Amino acid sequence: MAGRNFALPNIQDLTKEQEQVRALPLEGQHLIVGGPGTGKSVVALLRATRLANKGKDYCFLVYTHLLNRATRQLYQGTSRTAEEDLRSATWHWWLNREYTTITGQELPRKEVAQGSNWRPVDWDRALAVAQGQPPAAREAARDRYLVIDEGQDMPPQFYGCVVELGFENLFVVADQNQQITEENSSRQDLEEALGLESRQVHKLRKNHRNKYPIARLAREFCTKDPASPPPDLPEKPSSGYKVSTPILFKYDPRQLPGIATRILKQYDVNPNHLIGVIAPNDDVRKRFLNALQDAAGGPKPPKWIETFAGRYRPDVRFDKGGILVINVQACKGLEFDRVFGADLDAHYLNPADLDSLRKRLYVMVARAREQVILLIRKGTDNRVEGILPRETNVLQWRP
Repeated sequence: MAGRNFALPNIQDLTKEQEQVRALPLEGQHLIVGGPGTGKSVVALLRATRLANKGKDYCFLVYTHLLNRATRQLYQGTSRTAEEDLRSATWHWWLNREYTTITGQELPRKEVAQGSNWRPVDWDRALAVAQGQPPAAREAARDRYLVIDEGQDMPPQFYGCVVELGFENLFVVADQNQQITEENSSRQDLEEALGLESRQVHKLRKNHRNKYPIARLAREFCTKDPASPPPDLPEKPSSGYKVSTPILFKYDPRQLPGIATRILKQYDVNPNHLIGVIAPNDDVRKRFLNALQDAAGGPKPPKWIETFAGRYRPDVRFDKGGILVINVQACKGLEFDRVFGADLDAHYLNPADLDSLRKRLYVMVARAREQVILLIRKGTDNRVEGILPRETNVLQWRP
């Protein structure tokens, strides 16, 4: 697999607004909001570097195992003064450990139907136990630091628990327009949990990831919530500059092998690029993965075609080119050179809550640096087409 540019910017390359956020006091509670590509994860990782250099006890929390993998690689592959690996964890794992350590009890869980592998947290009981802890039990947490990425994906009760357990130094980056998990926090939830007023919230506005056509398409799916406005559009290319307008292909399901071959050709042209094939559910993910592996040579497919789902967690390298096939829930916080949005027609669509689908499309499209190609199967329930833009300068519809 060819090498890929995957590193944090140097401090001197930060924008003025990013530097202001990076330089915030280490102590206290801070909330940073901004859209995709504005550098929220960058300033969060630079925060972790400062904490490490100062010898502070910190943990960098993320939502998914895949994002944890990518974040650690980004930190490890960057020239920095901190000489240790990033101390990071998924928020579920971290809360389980800290709750037991501080309270002496396991994190309470709700009973679910027999056969389910997942028991959700009983937040009412968890908060009651946390609130009942003596001051001495909370003392150990007061000099520890949390840096939380994609903070909108953790529920408000999580933050309530963290505060009740004694943690006072929280640095949270979030965008409520990117809420695609069942439990999540709005900006107002986060302000209340952190005890902040709106004027104390810091904003990142400039998009540094997407080229103009991608950012323009992503804006079509932004919910226009004033609490989390979309990032400013990148500079529009001059009239003489060739740009890749995002494309929507409607295809016959029998043509999937040909679609897979086209994706492989994209990799062949740029083997140092990471291509994300983002699926609406596990069935579509498996179907595209199988098609790509078959097109690449059968029973022993190359290692540069990979997936990450459930307990299958291979060592995906984000500093190498390749093709990564994942579900939309797993793409949070990631960055690809090209994105293929697989079978948009298979996304769940609730007519009473179109914003949920818009947010999934917003997150998916905004993962791409250079090119976006969306796919819809012919002969399926294509209600999703109703929220797709028809302007040809925003999205080109092709058979």
